[in-house]
Amino acid sequence: MAADNADKLNICHFVTYYLPVTQNWIYNQLAHNEECRATVLCQRLVNPEQFPFDAVYPICKSQGLPSVPERLIHKIFERYPYNPHLSIVARIKPDILHGHFLLESWRNYRLIKFTNIPLVTTCYGQDITSLLKKPFWAARSLHIFDLGAAFIVEGKYMGETLAAKGCPKEKIRVIKLGIDVDRIASDTGSNKHTDKNDKKIRILFTGLNREKKGAVYAAKAFVKALDNHQHENNSVDLELHLLGDGVYRKTVEKILADAGVRQKTVFHGMTPYSRYLEILKDVDIVLAPSVRAADGDTEGGAPVAAIEALCAGVPVVGSNHCDIPNIVSHGSTGLLSDERDAEALARDIRTLAENPQLRAAMGERGTRYAREEHDIGRQVRMLTEVYREVLWGSAGESQITPP
Repeated sequence: MAADNADKLNICHFVTYYLPVTQNWIYNQLAHNEECRATVLCQRLVNPEQFPFDAVYPICKSQGLPSVPERLIHKIFERYPYNPHLSIVARIKPDILHGHFLLESWRNYRLIKFTNIPLVTTCYGQDITSLLKKPFWAARSLHIFDLGAAFIVEGKYMGETLAAKGCPKEKIRVIKLGIDVDRIASDTGSNKHTDKNDKKIRILFTGLNREKKGAVYAAKAFVKALDNHQHENNSVDLELHLLGDGVYRKTVEKILADAGVRQKTVFHGMTPYSRYLEILKDVDIVLAPSVRAADGDTEGGAPVAAIEALCAGVPVVGSNHCDIPNIVSHGSTGLLSDERDAEALARDIRTLAENPQLRAAMGERGTRYAREEHDIGRQVRMLTEVYREVLWGSAGESQITPP
């Protein structure tokens, strides 16, 4: 039962933009927490129509080019001015300030220190990998580690990485990312992998914008898997679907075109979350071949796309990267191999493509796992326990432990 409004904790969230489609999991934390009242302070609005929320306050009131000078100042100084955030905080009187990414906690550092309101920060990956390789950011992070009351990570690997960067281990809490399991299950259906009339195996990859997503290896693995199928097993037709856009699109298109398989791929571009779920409903395999990028950037934890795939009953072919092995169980809910091993990825694609019963069994196990471990209701309850622990020193659930 939800608490009365007066009894709810008052949480003020810091995000850079409200809200990229790729950060829909932040929206879930806002919309599904019935024990807390939420306010969002951001630099500017992005996709507000996709993520409707009343209490969102951007610094940049204008959109597009008119906002560039102000955003450039924020980028150069990596600090926000006191206002309008300070005036909003003074008005709403939050119990907790919650920064999403270390970057946002730092940009609001002066405000946090001035108000003396407890700070909780959630780290998601890049903010504790490539960002903290830069000496000036490593120095800034130590100030946040000292000021912050708690730091939330999504898995043991990320927790150990954060501790190695200087965050006191007793401040770290592991809470797995939450997803709207009911919406995904409803929109994607179940048992869809055993009653198809066609023999086309649809493979989904998301992540053309960053090296860490492994787009190059996804493309190479698809080419290798398709080549072997053409020579060994003509009964299965592979088709690659790519979601999103970014700097790796041209590279991937060239790999596919040079191999003569461009016609067997579909580039969907940037899509609303609802459209993404429609696509997920029709795929048989999700690729998550994440890698450590040249600049040190990693997933930190595991890509949300892998978690959502499991919930939708789709097995994952991925890499042994960061917390992916803690999400995808090799041989049970998916198949994993070393980073950058396109041949192994292709082998795993072929294995699942040729075994519908194996895909179905992995899909059922994946759905059970996601419902048990990644339900957004479970996550927000654990988040609320962290808030209470910060405010009153109460012991949280047993799962909320340092890595």
